[in-house]
Amino acid sequence: MEWPLVIATFVLGIVLGYVGRTIVARNNESTSKDKVLEQTRLELSQHKQEVTDHFEGHYKQLAELTEQLNRVNKQWNEAANTLAPASKAKALPTFTAKESLDTQSSQAEEQLDIDNVIVINQNN
Repeated sequence: MEWPLVIATFVLGIVLGYVGRTIVARNNESTSKDKVLEQTRLELSQHKQEVTDHFEGHYKQLAELTEQLNRVNKQWNEAANTLAPASKAKALPTFTAKESLDTQSSQAEEQLDIDNVIVINQNN
C-alpha cells in the first residue's frame, strides 16, 4: 500500500511543479515585457524631445537668418533709392518672422504671396 501512495505523491509533485513553473515563467515573461515596454516608451519620449529640440534650434537659426536678410534687403533698398532714385527696379521684400512657436502650424498653412518669393535657381 505504500508504493501507490509514493507514486501518487510523485505524480502530484510533478504536476504541481509543472503548474508552478508555468505560472512563474508567465509572471517573469510579463515582467520582462513590461520592462521592455517601459524602456521603449522612455526611448520614444527621449526621441520626441530630441526632435522638438532640433526643430526649436532650427527655428531660432531661421529667425536669425530672416533678421539678417531683412537688414541686407533694407540696406539694399536704401542704397538703390539713394544711388538710382528714378529706377524702375522693384524693392526687395521684407520678411516677417513669427516669434511664437505656436504659430508655426498656422504659418505652414498660409499660402505664399507670389510677390515675396525669390526664386534662386529654377533648374534644381
